[in-house]
Amino acid sequence: MTYRFGAWTGILAFAAALTGVLVLVLTSPSSVGAEENAIQAGAPVFASTCKVCHGRIAEVDSDIVDFRHATHMWAACSSCHVRFPHTPAGTETPDMLECWACHGLRHGPMGLIAGEACEKCHADRTGLRPESHTPDWAETPHVEPAEERLRTECAMCHTHAQCDVCHDELGVQWRSMSFTFDVGNGCLSCHGNPDLAKASRNGTESLYVTGIEHSAHRDNTCGECHVDFNYTDTQPATPLWRINVGFACAACHLEDHADIVAEYDESLHGRLIAEGDYTSATCSSCHGGHDISRLDTDRARRDLHFASEEMCAECHRVEWDTYDDYYHGRAYKRGAPDAPACWDCHGSHEVREVADPDSMMYVTNAIAVCGDCHPGSDESFIEQSADLIHGRSAARDGNPVLRWWRSMRGRG
Repeated sequence: MTYRFGAWTGILAFAAALTGVLVLVLTSPSSVGAEENAIQAGAPVFASTCKVCHGRIAEVDSDIVDFRHATHMWAACSSCHVRFPHTPAGTETPDMLECWACHGLRHGPMGLIAGEACEKCHADRTGLRPESHTPDWAETPHVEPAEERLRTECAMCHTHAQCDVCHDELGVQWRSMSFTFDVGNGCLSCHGNPDLAKASRNGTESLYVTGIEHSAHRDNTCGECHVDFNYTDTQPATPLWRINVGFACAACHLEDHADIVAEYDESLHGRLIAEGDYTSATCSSCHGGHDISRLDTDRARRDLHFASEEMCAECHRVEWDTYDDYYHGRAYKRGAPDAPACWDCHGSHEVREVADPDSMMYVTNAIAVCGDCHPGSDESFIEQSADLIHGRSAARDGNPVLRWWRSMRGRG
């Protein structure tokens, strides 16, 4: 009886398993109608969403492009499909702009990350002319579009030299400040992924970019700042993108803030960079990058005032830790709005060594600087108080009475 019961149990278990397999087969995407395998229009473009139907897709049937999903599966689905592709009107395929987020891009030290030869994907290139290329394209109609979309469209296919050929024949004089293709914010197709990260000697480093939509640079494209991530073979100014992006700041702000650019060039930081010391500070070292704020509100200006540790202490930790006298450093660190930040005394773009006669803290210049808060300051006042600003701890530790008093209170 026991044997028969066990046998029937095994048979029933096998039958249940077989039924489950049949259900999976009969309800798989290949065996049911579209109405039974409903597409979740507007769903997030995640692999888990796509693989319901596209779990085994490798090649794509197309009359105009030779494309294989298999060679792109290293990237997230959303890298190409920035929007959910299935709509009531049909399936949207990625624009060429999405392809150029990788193809033809020289990704800093990585070099070319994907080939840019059009014929690799487009055997027949006759149908690739954009809508802006009207039949009379060679005449006046191309001037206005070129002025508006020179870097975002024209430079995708055309080089500066190609334009010169036609213009020289016609005797047309033209000038372009830059002819480097700008893909816009296509970099976010990868760097907009919260999971994008790499291993570094300090652990896992996130490459997820945030804060742009609320920053002072929200209307800028990635390539306007990251000039060494581009579509040309032009060598960057230095091997470090952090330094190169600082040069991009100067190029953009030169028109409105030429005085600030000149001050930085003559400053301690600027001179060190010019001499090849890339550990010195650039614009982004102090101001930040993707999340840099506008200064058009009281809150933003207050946040800037109290950003000394974030801006300066990474390089000047000793000076920050010893900025602890009662009326300056300690008050500042406790949030006193009238206590000075680092740059109130040392300068910002024009900062120099204290021993430099042009430094704000050079003894003869410090009289005027300190006089803004301490009327009647003179040279003797500066000499007597200067060492205490960053030296309260040292002075306290060197005082035997204070040392005894602290030991009695259990403070060492």
